[in-house]
Amino acid sequence: MKIAGFALTLVLSFGLFACNSSSQADKARTEHEHLNRSVHSTGPEYTSNYICPMHCKGSGSDTTGICPVCKMDYVKNGE
Repeated sequence: MKIAGFALTLVLSFGLFACNSSSQADKARTEHEHLNRSVHSTGPEYTSNYICPMHCKGSGSDTTGICPVCKMDYVKNGE
């Protein structure tokens, strides 16, 4: 009986760690995609006169303003 309890605890613990590592993998993938976006800088979040410092997708303007995604002030592109 003790062995069965130990085996069940071991299996449940493995399940918890497996779910946690998946979350960490998703976080690493998201960070990699952010870095990859920096290399492929063709959208308005990179090419407008005023851009969001975080390069939020779809942000950017020809005039000063605020990013609709993260609410940060736009900065002059090239600074």
